[in-house]
Amino acid sequence: MAQDGALVRAEQPWGDEQLAGLYDAFSFDGDLSLYLELAAAQGQRVLEVACGSGRVLVPLVQSGFGVVGVDISPHMLAIARAKLQDLPAAMQERAELVKGDMRTFDLPRREFDLAVVAVKSFAYLTERSDQVATLVNIARHLRDGGVLAIDFMHPRLDWLGAANGTMKDDLLQTVRERGFTLSRVESVVSTDLARQVRVIRSIYERIDTHGAVLEKRFVEWPYRWTHRFEAEHLLERAGFEIDGLYGGYEREPFTSGSATMLFVARKTQPVR
Repeated sequence: MAQDGALVRAEQPWGDEQLAGLYDAFSFDGDLSLYLELAAAQGQRVLEVACGSGRVLVPLVQSGFGVVGVDISPHMLAIARAKLQDLPAAMQERAELVKGDMRTFDLPRREFDLAVVAVKSFAYLTERSDQVATLVNIARHLRDGGVLAIDFMHPRLDWLGAANGTMKDDLLQTVRERGFTLSRVESVVSTDLARQVRVIRSIYERIDTHGAVLEKRFVEWPYRWTHRFEAEHLLERAGFEIDGLYGGYEREPFTSGSATMLFVARKTQPVR
């Protein structure tokens, strides 16, 4: 990670403590019901890869599941740990947080029933070898017949064709419990069609109730998009069979216009 004043350039943004805190201020729960439903159908043992600040992990724990969360960012894990400490002791015992790289983490506990990779976290992997290594590693930690739910962005033509400098008003949310409004605007720095990598600049602003900017942070990071059949080949190569492909978290059909490309895949082959 390189930093020049308020600008951070990184393989993934959450190695920066301030950015981790800003990311956690955004609330999103649109995918939670799907993961809770899958966990209930598969069993009690859940592995969340790139668990971040516990957005998915904490509700799973509160619903009675045993969850191990793996993330490479110590700052995100610290936020998740603080959330867990606010829960009753019996719930805390059902959760474990592990600092680790999604490509290489090695847990003593295996035979998970469900693995989750939420909100496009797989896109931080910019090389095919890293993508394969991650999926094989997840499969190693699942029982035979265990399920992986993995959330990709669907790279639609309008997104792929965006020119350098194109800006998107990505998120704007009032965080009442913290007394500020948070804005995130994203812009295109560069797009490499040959490598399927876009460098994105995210601009975070924390704004008080009078409109004054309290904090501003820039982060540039590479995003590797994955096409539908490429994703299917990657999953099958890692020993998975596709159970379902959805265009949204209510299991909507996947179409050309879908923003989300969510796979539910089952481990069918032993992984060595």
